[in-house]
Amino acid sequence: MYEGFKVSVVMPAYNEEEFIGSAVSGFKEIDAVDEVVVVDNNSKDRTAEIAEAEGAVVVTESKQGYGHASKTALMSATGDLVFIVEPDGTFRPRDIFKFLPYANEFDAVIGTRTAKSCIWAGANMGWFLRYGNVAVAKLLEYLHNGPCFTDVGCTFKMIKRKALDQVEDQLTVGGSHFSPQLMTVLVRSGFRCIEIPVHYRGRLGESKITGTFWKAWKLGWKMIFMIIGYRFRRFEIKQTTVSEDVLVEIGEHHPKPADAEPQDETLSTPQASANG
Repeated sequence: MYEGFKVSVVMPAYNEEEFIGSAVSGFKEIDAVDEVVVVDNNSKDRTAEIAEAEGAVVVTESKQGYGHASKTALMSATGDLVFIVEPDGTFRPRDIFKFLPYANEFDAVIGTRTAKSCIWAGANMGWFLRYGNVAVAKLLEYLHNGPCFTDVGCTFKMIKRKALDQVEDQLTVGGSHFSPQLMTVLVRSGFRCIEIPVHYRGRLGESKITGTFWKAWKLGWKMIFMIIGYRFRRFEIKQTTVSEDVLVEIGEHHPKPADAEPQDETLSTPQASANG
């Protein structure tokens, strides 16, 4: 629990028996975390068994793919603040404390792995992946009038439950380019988003998503085409989860006169102008 918010951590997992135990226990050791949910995406090893033994809630997703598993993970959480993270040992559980202070002012907090000072020795973040992620992130930022983005592939994010519920039907990507779809949908729906750096550690074994040059190359083009295509879609502006008091304080909403009649209105943000 964090300042009245129930906190969930969710992990899409496929054949992660080597790391899943330490990933689950690492987050469960954090007092602010109320539940850990692991979505087993047709693993052929002991991923589900080990996760359950460490105290995680295990959910099965039969549709193969990172996007399918991620959406099921996000929607299976019961917390007010939902963290999604890969259980491959590349992220530090205690980095969760970097996200939490933003909970009252933003609908979503997106991690970035591209800050040089946070890339550990042995991390899968060579020059091609680093600059490629920055370039595609900037494309998303400029085409959709988003906040400053420098990474479209980071799988460490915090999203408010009430925001997720409003965009659930728009999360349709079942493959590895789910992350930029989620980011684009959140931005274009008018939600307040911010990006923060997270530590990115080395891992044993090859990444299932960007472990080789050609995997990363193909995935990058999928992301680019999707981001460009979404520029021509119309999005309904959703109801921000940020309180009106906070919006007034930061100058993004004007206080109502004391004698004003109640109105049914949708709170909007500067990001809402991306619908043009």
